[in-house]
Amino acid sequence: MALLRVGRAVCPRLALVNTESRAWVSSLEEVRRINGREEAVVMTDDSKTIVCWHPQPDIPYEMTKPLPEAPTVDSVLKVQAQDTKKLFKNKHPFFVNKALRELTFTTKHLPQKRFAKKNPPRDREYL
Repeated sequence: MALLRVGRAVCPRLALVNTESRAWVSSLEEVRRINGREEAVVMTDDSKTIVCWHPQPDIPYEMTKPLPEAPTVDSVLKVQAQDTKKLFKNKHPFFVNKALRELTFTTKHLPQKRFAKKNPPRDREYL
């Protein structure tokens, strides 16, 4: 438990973990602070469980950028080119089939032939 106290001194957020439910720390293997990020890796007393603590990093507002905006196009040709790109984009076969059915007013099923024997019996000549 002494090393847990050391871990809490370095990483105060470790204090939020419930230590009574499990026997925790026998060795504090690694505690680092790199680029504003705190991390800790510890083992239990029986060395069967490794506990890793890595909170979400805090990123300063000055380091963030806005999302890029799509450029607006006023040219008619470029707008038409975007429409044709949508037409030739790979579509799921279901939606292609649905569009074709709506154009031709048909179903996707072809008419099926009725069952007929391929080799019908010959006529009996002796009758």
